[in-house]
Amino acid sequence: MSAATEDAPRLRTRRTDRRGDRRAERRRGALRTAGGTLATWLVLVVASTAWWPVHRDASMVTAGVTAVLAGTAVALAGALARLPAAVVGALTVAVFALTGVPAAVPDRAVGILPTGAGLVDLFAGVALDWKRLVTVSLPVGSYESLLVPYFVTTLVATVVGVSVATRASRPELASIPGLVLFAAAVVVGPSRLDVALATAVVLGGIALVWALTARHVRRAVSVATTVGARVPVWRSVLRPALVGTGTIVAAAVVATGLGLVAPPSVGRTVARTDVVKPFDPRDELSPLSAFRSYEEPGQADTAQLRVTGLPEGGFVRIATLDTYDGVVYRVGGDDGASASGTFERVPTSVDVRGVRGTDLEVAVAVEGYRGVWLPTVGDLETVTFRGSDADRDRGAFSYNRTTGTAVVVGGVDADTRYDLRAVLPDQPTDDQLASARPGTATVPNPTGVPDAVRERVEATSADGGSDGARLVAAIESLKRTGYVSHGVGDDRASRSGHGADRIEELLTAPVMIGDQEQYAVAAALMARQLGFPSRVVMGFTAGGDSGAATSSGTDGTTTFRGSDVTARVEVDTEQWGWVMIDPNPVVRDIPDEQDQTPQPVTRPETVVPPPPVEQQDQDQQAPPQSDRDTPPVQPLWLQVLLAALPWVLATLGFVALVLLPFAVVVLCKRLRRRRRRRAPTPRARVVGAWDEYRDALVDRGHDVVMAATRREAVTGAPGEGGIGLAALADRSVFGPGEVEPGTADRMWSATDEAITSLRAGRTRRERWRAAVSLRSLRRPAVHRRGGRAAVDRLRPETPEAGAGLGGDGQDRRGGRDYDGPKAGERRGRPSEDRGEP
Repeated sequence: MSAATEDAPRLRTRRTDRRGDRRAERRRGALRTAGGTLATWLVLVVASTAWWPVHRDASMVTAGVTAVLAGTAVALAGALARLPAAVVGALTVAVFALTGVPAAVPDRAVGILPTGAGLVDLFAGVALDWKRLVTVSLPVGSYESLLVPYFVTTLVATVVGVSVATRASRPELASIPGLVLFAAAVVVGPSRLDVALATAVVLGGIALVWALTARHVRRAVSVATTVGARVPVWRSVLRPALVGTGTIVAAAVVATGLGLVAPPSVGRTVARTDVVKPFDPRDELSPLSAFRSYEEPGQADTAQLRVTGLPEGGFVRIATLDTYDGVVYRVGGDDGASASGTFERVPTSVDVRGVRGTDLEVAVAVEGYRGVWLPTVGDLETVTFRGSDADRDRGAFSYNRTTGTAVVVGGVDADTRYDLRAVLPDQPTDDQLASARPGTATVPNPTGVPDAVRERVEATSADGGSDGARLVAAIESLKRTGYVSHGVGDDRASRSGHGADRIEELLTAPVMIGDQEQYAVAAALMARQLGFPSRVVMGFTAGGDSGAATSSGTDGTTTFRGSDVTARVEVDTEQWGWVMIDPNPVVRDIPDEQDQTPQPVTRPETVVPPPPVEQQDQDQQAPPQSDRDTPPVQPLWLQVLLAALPWVLATLGFVALVLLPFAVVVLCKRLRRRRRRRAPTPRARVVGAWDEYRDALVDRGHDVVMAATRREAVTGAPGEGGIGLAALADRSVFGPGEVEPGTADRMWSATDEAITSLRAGRTRRERWRAAVSLRSLRRPAVHRRGGRAAVDRLRPETPEAGAGLGGDGQDRRGGRDYDGPKAGERRGRPSEDRGEP
């Protein structure tokens, strides 16, 4: 009675201690979960700032918040319920399908519910939108399904990051998914540094500080366990972490300063700088080659465009041509790699904040005009297509910011209707242009330029003066001495084309006869001779820049006919940027050649072939000159294959996303088996073979007690050969001599046979579940009865014999060691083979 009375306080004290320990453990678990989740959120938020230049729209914030909250819910559910990775992966896919359409494809959602078409776009976007994202000009906003790459990357990064932060032994590794999210933004982002440099510095600093703090916490726990005394948190954790943080911040400041003071001399190479663009202008004929077709009797009076909102004397641009090769003026440079050859899709708007001019809102209706080149006005800001083909035209629209040229792949037709919002740049007067200095714009160097261009410039600007004054004098000489003839009907004979021989003929003939096609090209080449970057612009304007009758206009609507086609020249100036100049003479009577004083420009010797003797039939349009063949029409089977390819890729991407967690589990088990079988000593290979068999039992649902011996572990086990394996392993481990290599080989052969026998009588589904089971991969949280792992607390425990290693040779801080016996290890101790079976 007395003994029972004395034991009662001890029992109550033990119960109180256990309850206190459980409460402390719950508090530490909750603190780790909350801290790890918040730290992961911080990393993801910082990494997401690198995606802002890609979208620049509030829809990105909505998609990001949705992905982070949904991913956190999945990860915490997996942590609290200790769900395997396969189940967490399946939940992630389900949450992605449920929330992805309203967040990433909002146009395809009905409120907060997804639609069938939205789900197709969502899962197809996982595989296809990455390439589309780098072929569209930035920012993309929420255009079509281009938010899917950011949404799915953020969702997966959140699930993985929060899971690692709350479940792994090294929670600081949770910053790696955030770094992957940042790297993806850099790859698909703009070529300029923008916010990427600052984001990289901040993100790297956060990851390093997190890793440094976690390392000091683990070290403090280890020291507390070893010395058996409480370690001051300030001295062991906070102070080293603060010192390391200060060092990282100082290094970040220095690195950022150096990056800003001495930026890289070349542009940053990203995916969009190397990807094949959806439209190559070199595949199209130069629109200037078809200039005379608009002046033919059947086209001159045909309505081409109806434009509403255009100011008086306004110019409608068809295309800007900056590459001359002596044969034709075209778009895109010799190799298509120049700035003028890069066309991108414009999902939202073009940045025109740096353009000074007049804002315009213009409505365009296509009538007789045809071609891939979309007529625009000024510097385009936005385009909105209307009509039955609006979706098709919108998807086929691309734009080049450098030249202001727009295209619709596949061409426009009579049903094309669209509204433009643009800025009409301010232009200098002739007096101001005389003081202009050449700009620094980059255009391809012309080739095959006839000598007559240089001689004409020297003859017309011999008085000297500024570069701008010489340019004005050269242009005025063309307008003053030139005559306009399209060579159709009763017009004076005038060859079409603008090759080197035609420009040579124009500038050296006693009577200069041509039309806007030749005068614009001659003016552009003369401007280049004077040092001004230049290019030719083809388009429509009232009267066609020749003084002919203007087009009719009613209620602010201007109808452009074929006779209103024209070509002008643009030169780059230091003061005003690109300036449009009209070099075309007005229409007036053309005198006979014998009445004219010979031109002061003599015909030089040239390798350019002379014009043909026979006069070209003016009723027949000269065939357009091009150095590229028209691409062949794709066969029907290839068209069907290309149409089905996106659906096949989307399906394969979805299947791969679902099967990826299972493949990772199988790979981990393969690597574990390989490590065990290739252990450096025979004894370690024997132990590894036994562990492989034990893990096979665990994966198939056999209850293996953690502290059971090998013979106890195989009691009641399914299959055959388990008892023999246990006996062979015990003899090898506890025997007096060294283990022979042949014994290890026999152990592995017997293990393979025993594992094969476990599959007998099992269904395919049961074998599949065993193959992807995570039971054998889980690391136990408690390694000895009645105690908790020291890593979970700073308060030390009384040291125990073998606290560092488990009974079966397993390191408490890591996995099983298969490198054989350690120095000083006693052989034959029963305790060394007990513990986890």
